[in-house]
Amino acid sequence: MMEQSNVRHRQLPSMTHLIFGSRLLIGLVILFSAGTIYFASSVEAADIDLGVTAQKAWDSVLNKADAQTKLTLKQAYDKVGNWKAQEQVWEQKIKTLHASNTAELERLRAEIRQTDDAKVAALAEKVKQTQARYEPLFALYSSVNRQLDAAKAIKNKEWSATIRTQAETLKPVVKLAREDIRIKKKELAEARKRKSAEIKRLRAMLAGADSAKKQIQTAKKQASLAKERYSKALQQFKQSTKQSQTSRVLSSLNTLASAAEKWAGTKQHIHTLEQNVSTTYVKVRQEIAKRPK
Repeated sequence: MMEQSNVRHRQLPSMTHLIFGSRLLIGLVILFSAGTIYFASSVEAADIDLGVTAQKAWDSVLNKADAQTKLTLKQAYDKVGNWKAQEQVWEQKIKTLHASNTAELERLRAEIRQTDDAKVAALAEKVKQTQARYEPLFALYSSVNRQLDAAKAIKNKEWSATIRTQAETLKPVVKLAREDIRIKKKELAEARKRKSAEIKRLRAMLAGADSAKKQIQTAKKQASLAKERYSKALQQFKQSTKQSQTSRVLSSLNTLASAAEKWAGTKQHIHTLEQNVSTTYVKVRQEIAKRPK
């Protein structure tokens, strides 16, 4: 009995863990399902634009139908309205996100163009200041060399010796000055090279959104086709209401609902692609932010 009791006690934690884990999994599934249902139900059904004549014909079909048929027809009609509402919601989301992406693209392009502008400008200014600082030295050295040439021309050995001494004294100083300028110009050239490489890299990252943009153009054509199919299906539905044949009305409603679903689906796909564009821009923004100022 004691052994059986110990076995049950050892099994109890694992049993508890299993039960708790199962409940947690079920809870997550219910939560996800509830969220999905909430999203679908939170979109209010849109009105189907029937026009006065078609609306009267539709009302007439409903009035003539029995209770069960009337319920089925209304459910099919509401299904169309729900998909139409979702299409409108996705369309608004697309417009908002596309506007945001367009504005962000302009900002990113401007910031990429300005990459390392401050660093390059500072180095260019340093080269300019260094050259200006050494300009008197170079002018003096040129003047001394011209005097040396003049002394040699008149074959004045004493003057030539004096000027040559001055030139020899200035020569190493001038060499150091030129080396200082050369180093600073090299730093400027390297900074410009790094700037060009970084701009090229960031623009390549930015071009990563081009694939999604091309897909968006294709998806827009699909959305236009879906809209055309919806319009044709709507005309067929209107025509069927005039004939007052319930079976045809229900069939045309189902066709209309399918067309509306397809239309909404294409808009959702476009929104997903716009999100992909946005994700690319976020990555570029992060790369720019990581760069030392």
